[in-house]
Amino acid sequence: MGAPEIFFIRLSLSIMFAFLICRFFFQSMPMIKVFGLAVIMLGLAYVLEYFRKRKKREPMP
Repeated sequence: MGAPEIFFIRLSLSIMFAFLICRFFFQSMPMIKVFGLAVIMLGLAYVLEYFRKRKKREPMP
């Protein structure tokens, strides 16, 4: 699976989870804030992937 497919999967999952979280806990939250949460979740997915890959590349002492 290539990078565009992974991006679209992560994007759709972050939008879906952001919508569900906001509807469960904050019923009257505007949609722009839901999409803001989705962007934050998408960014965190890439940041955590970077740290995970960086840790695997480090040589063992």
